[in-house]
Amino acid sequence: MPKMLHYRVWRGRAWVALATAAILSAGLPPAAADTGSSEVVSSTLPAGIPIPSLSSLQAQQGSMGKSALPVGETAAGKLPREAIAPARSGLPKASTPSFLSDEMAGKVPFAATYPEPPRTMTKAECKAGLQGGRLFAVKSRYAMCTGTQFVQTWMQRGRPVGQSSFTLWVIETVPKKNDRTMRIQYLFTDFVKTGTTRTSGLKIDTDGDVTTWPKQAAKKYGGQVPPTQTFDALKAKPEYTHTMLIEPGQGTGTDDVVQMAYEPFVKLTFPSPYTSPNTGRVSVGFLAGRWDTAAYLFNKTGGGSPKKKGGAALPLVATLPYSSKTGAPERAVAQHLRDAHTKPGDTKPVNASKAVPGFDLKHTLHRLQHDGDRVKANRRAAIATCVKYWGADYATSVPGVSRECDEYPFASTYEGAAQSKYNQTKPKDNFSARPLPKADNGAGGSILKIFMDRNRILDGFSSGDDIDAYVVSIS
Repeated sequence: MPKMLHYRVWRGRAWVALATAAILSAGLPPAAADTGSSEVVSSTLPAGIPIPSLSSLQAQQGSMGKSALPVGETAAGKLPREAIAPARSGLPKASTPSFLSDEMAGKVPFAATYPEPPRTMTKAECKAGLQGGRLFAVKSRYAMCTGTQFVQTWMQRGRPVGQSSFTLWVIETVPKKNDRTMRIQYLFTDFVKTGTTRTSGLKIDTDGDVTTWPKQAAKKYGGQVPPTQTFDALKAKPEYTHTMLIEPGQGTGTDDVVQMAYEPFVKLTFPSPYTSPNTGRVSVGFLAGRWDTAAYLFNKTGGGSPKKKGGAALPLVATLPYSSKTGAPERAVAQHLRDAHTKPGDTKPVNASKAVPGFDLKHTLHRLQHDGDRVKANRRAAIATCVKYWGADYATSVPGVSRECDEYPFASTYEGAAQSKYNQTKPKDNFSARPLPKADNGAGGSILKIFMDRNRILDGFSSGDDIDAYVVSIS
């Protein structure tokens, strides 16, 4: 019988792994060292951190009275820092940024378009992204991974006599554009053992906890989660894949949104006579997912099949790239946005406290799709600013140049020019508007539209929840 996943109703707290990049201490008092006990101390490390050798652990114990692994943050019990999680979930995020591909970091060649995001991630790409201790690697809104090293130090009479270790990589992708299926790969690598060990009897149990909002959304699974196996057997068959999807009609709001957090776990069981202080399930980190049936995004009909309409994505903050370089079709737009961010005092309307959002993870932009009147209000406020400072003829006042009133934050965001009218806690005049050449303004708008469509960016809020967000990068 295939292994079944665990389902948990989230209660607003993180589940902390018992062994997360902790100090491995074998500094037992003399009385304990004389018992002849056999013990295994299990620890975890980020995937890209070198593991001290058995001989170095033994030397450290001899000179310091203890042996230790490096201490550092792991992904255990955390989401990527760039993840968009339901506010009510209480899910913690990593304190360090993930490795981001050039596309996710907004570093793409300038053009009046936006490339189709990749939907695959190889083991080599995951490993390269997690080098140096990164906890997550994000290739696109359809491909990400995390990884953890599991290290076992085998002790006899209070001294390390053997060491074994392996690394688990978990890769999550949405392989097809018009398919709601998510694919999760478990890849075990780097099986190493030295000294005296009993890895033939070391059992590795892998499973995952799935939490959804709404919690009652029914999940459909395929493939296989890694079965419980010994260290040696898992080395011989180290790769497993399972799939997950949620059919339409089970979500919330106009866009029928279902949000998901997936947390892989590993539990080690040691052979007799070995005991261990680390016997609980160890979190590998959270992966995020989301399903929707937004009518303004691709696959809105499912090709005629209602159960296939909509799509899936990884709710991660994507970066909209604009270029201010010579020759970039959106250059004037990029220069305007840069001024609004770095020189707000030079922009209109006048506001000595102006601090426009959209350039970091603490101040993101949110797509405004379902309130057309608010989009129009944003445009009216921006146009009124252009008229006030450049005159009613701003569109034609420069000979030979047809101009339009460009605004930032965009009219299609909740942070647009009329924000304070709809949310009185927000400051007034916290935007910038200026006349720009029509061609540049059009190119900027085209890039924005394609960016939101290809990244499957949803209306940013629903029932008070932060559903989706993005930021801007100017090169």
